[in-house]
Amino acid sequence: MKNEKRLILKRTLIYLLFAFIPPFIAVFVYVGFFGWTVDNLYYQALTSFSMLCPAIANILTRIITKEGFENCLFKMKIKGNIRYLVLAFLMPVVYSTVSALAVALFLMPSDAFGEIFKNFDFKEFSSMLIYILSISALLSLFGFGEEFGWRGYLTPKLEKLMPFPVAIVVSGIIWGMWHAPIIVCGHNFGKDYFMYPYMGFILMCIFCIFIGFYFTMLTKATNSVIPASIAHIINNNVFAVVTGLWLSGTKHFNEDMVSSINYPAISLSATSVVCLVTGLVIIFIKKK
Repeated sequence: MKNEKRLILKRTLIYLLFAFIPPFIAVFVYVGFFGWTVDNLYYQALTSFSMLCPAIANILTRIITKEGFENCLFKMKIKGNIRYLVLAFLMPVVYSTVSALAVALFLMPSDAFGEIFKNFDFKEFSSMLIYILSISALLSLFGFGEEFGWRGYLTPKLEKLMPFPVAIVVSGIIWGMWHAPIIVCGHNFGKDYFMYPYMGFILMCIFCIFIGFYFTMLTKATNSVIPASIAHIINNNVFAVVTGLWLSGTKHFNEDMVSSINYPAISLSATSVVCLVTGLVIIFIKKK
């Protein structure tokens, strides 16, 4: 048993080296040319490459350690899993909406709610949503790039080394800190906030713990990383757009509010709660 755990730990550490070192090196090369900024055309190429690294790390680790590809969660049976695919597509839209309403509730005057619902353009919202979901389907490779690594390799390994709740927390912190260089660049939170960039690290780790729980339960329920990959890329593409469409209906939504650390703190907290509840619902469905 001790030898087995030692082997799992060894494989986990090798995986983390491959998952972290290439994107970190890429970021520092990028910074050497352009500085700590996201305002550059090459930044998108940098993030796209980074998102593929966890999957590449999974593949390389399995080859180097001769682990093989059994139980790699690559395939998915459609039968019996339609509801989880629906969850994967819809939940990012749901928690983005909840996030927007939480921001209005906690950061705006009481009349903001009335303005939001009065000025909300459902036709524009629907057409934008269809467009984003279509684009997300085309870009699903990048969501798979992360999920095949984090949920397809790291979390299952951690579960063999520690209790499941602890594994979720540890994997969330690791995943959150994997974002550290781009957070310093201003990704997600900008730079003008209290305790930059450390507060950004903290918020990202907390968020990754809760959304990681939701993604993990999708993976466990379907025995595949495909639903989590879909949810991941839709989350990346839809979150800012959906919250922006909801909040643009009120005059209280402005650049000063968005640049404050309060905005992402409230937004990510609301999202985390929804992800926690959704993950627990999936557990309930599977047990039932």
